[in-house]
Amino acid sequence: MGLPDPRPWALLLLADTALLWVLRGSLGALLPGGLVGLWLEGALRLGGLWGLLGLAGLRGLRGSPPALLGLLTPLFVSLRALVPGALGAPPLRVASAPWTWLLLGYGAAGLAWVAWAVLSPPGAPAEQEQDRKNNRALMWRLLKLSRPDLPLLGAAFIFLILAVLGETLIPHYSGRVIDILGGDFDPDTFVSAIFFMSLFSIGSSLCAGCRGSVFTLIMSRINLRVREQLFSSLLRQDLGFFQDTKTGELNSRLNSDTTLMSCWLPLNANVLLRSLVNVVGLYGFMLSLSPRLTLLSLLEVPLMTAAEKVYNVRHQELLQKIQDAVAKAGQVVREAVGGLQTVRSFGAEEEEVCRYRAALEQCRQLRWQRDLETALYLLLRRVLQLGVQVLMLNCGLRQIMAGTLSQGGLLSFLLYQENVAQYLQTLVYICGDMLSNVGAAEKVFHYLDRRPQLPPSGTLAPSSLQGLVQFQDVSFAYPSRPDQPVLKGLTFTLRPGQMTALVGPNGSGKSTVAALLQNLYQPTAGQLLLDGEPLHQYEHHYLHQKVTVVGQEPVLFSGSVRDNITYGLKSCSDEEVMAAARAARADEFIEEMEHGLHTDVGEKGSQLAVGQKQRLAIARALVRDPRVLILDEATSALDVQCEQALQNWMSSGNRAVLVIAHRLQTIQSAHQVLVLKQGELQEEAQLLEGDDLYSRLVQQLQN
Repeated sequence: MGLPDPRPWALLLLADTALLWVLRGSLGALLPGGLVGLWLEGALRLGGLWGLLGLAGLRGLRGSPPALLGLLTPLFVSLRALVPGALGAPPLRVASAPWTWLLLGYGAAGLAWVAWAVLSPPGAPAEQEQDRKNNRALMWRLLKLSRPDLPLLGAAFIFLILAVLGETLIPHYSGRVIDILGGDFDPDTFVSAIFFMSLFSIGSSLCAGCRGSVFTLIMSRINLRVREQLFSSLLRQDLGFFQDTKTGELNSRLNSDTTLMSCWLPLNANVLLRSLVNVVGLYGFMLSLSPRLTLLSLLEVPLMTAAEKVYNVRHQELLQKIQDAVAKAGQVVREAVGGLQTVRSFGAEEEEVCRYRAALEQCRQLRWQRDLETALYLLLRRVLQLGVQVLMLNCGLRQIMAGTLSQGGLLSFLLYQENVAQYLQTLVYICGDMLSNVGAAEKVFHYLDRRPQLPPSGTLAPSSLQGLVQFQDVSFAYPSRPDQPVLKGLTFTLRPGQMTALVGPNGSGKSTVAALLQNLYQPTAGQLLLDGEPLHQYEHHYLHQKVTVVGQEPVLFSGSVRDNITYGLKSCSDEEVMAAARAARADEFIEEMEHGLHTDVGEKGSQLAVGQKQRLAIARALVRDPRVLILDEATSALDVQCEQALQNWMSSGNRAVLVIAHRLQTIQSAHQVLVLKQGELQEEAQLLEGDDLYSRLVQQLQN
């Protein structure tokens, strides 16, 4: 790791020297004296350095270095002035200070910047900046996603203002009660103070409850909206996406990640707005009571921030080590139990126990270290709080003796200071947490933004369709395996009024032909035409009403028998449903059910037998009166009578039928038989001369 480039820092010092030279002249003469002039001078230095660094292209230094150079001296002088009996008065203008004081300021700023850089989390600055940009972009997308809930957010903000106003007035009236009790007691004034304190307490609680209820409502609305959009996006993806993506991952996105996304805005907005409004309101009351004590209370903020930053970095490292140690202990258990026969064969039981004991001991030591560091951090926080409180009590006592602050005012201030410290710490934490806890949204937005690898949906929806299907030199390979073709140059025709049987060994590509005919995939070469038009140019819902399929393992959904038969149809009468059921010979068991068509089939049709499910799937296809019907081993669970009834229905209409089957009785009435082997159609001459199973099948049908 090389030394940093000194040229940007030299340019920063030269720019600051030039600004100080300007502030020594007429511009500096316009500034007021005292602390106000010192803070104005620091603000001018900060703004000037920020602009000059931006013009010079040194945006990496635009941040803490200019802020430290401009504001460190005013902050130090202001805090020093708050300490009672402080010796020595530093100069009130940096531009007119001697060079020794200026060098001291540069040294303090440099040490502060180095300490902050050392305490920063590890990682390249460029990577951290890129992560911040990505998180910022995700945050804005989440805010845009919540745009419909802006009226509710406005209502929650109003309740928040009212709740905070009540909370901030309670300590004020508590101080008034103390002043009344400590001075000339006036019963009417005392009762009035108690009444208003009770009124503001009840009103604040009611408004806080309304605020929480509104944010909960917003959370549920966002959750519903995100899940609906994600589910809709997933249903429109190509099948290759689902082959590469695990179902568990999709469930995680739909459940846990969408929940985290929906919680992000309501929870963070609730905490951020509540903390911000409380900090502004409480500091307003504190300044009205004692500006000196208010500035002194700010001494705790940078010290607590630095301590928390060190603790958080260490705590995250220890948590990671504990997770690794727990995983190692679990691995020892899995290996020992999984290979128990080997462990006993070699008599290594004691050795495995020693390994597990060592892993547990490592976990114990890491947890002990975590608890020790947490205890030290809490002790440091308590010591800092006590130290600041001692300084504030000392300063408050002097103001009471001087008559500038009452005893009740000091009590109110201490109550305010106790609350504002918590809200300020929460505000500092939530500002960083809002940008870092949007990782769950990134994965969800990745799925929402993904475009399916499919051609645009077609628009063809003719009033009549013949059902003439033409495969013209069609080849296909799955997207996940583009170098392994499944189909190679298929050319055949499915004609209306004819049944075509497609046979072949397992893995020859028969189901792939059915998938192409359903427009689930696109041919990698050649054309697939329906009535002379490319298949993908037909409108999506129209195509799948005219081209239907029944698979070997039909998929049913929870709901009634009628819901499964009319699945995907917008309207269908009971007469049409029963006609399709009779054609599929499903009316026999439907009429025996307690509720008939309205009987619940259970999840995935669990209340039905295999043959009954297959008949319902056939009825679901037949109710559409398709022009092209695909039966992919769809009759394997049917008896002879049901299969014969189905063939009678197929022969009664002028539709093209593609049957994929192995049984002779299923394909014996086919007008043409196509044999597919390793993705290629076998020629008729080869089949008539061959001696394999499918050649004998074709020869038998020819005879």
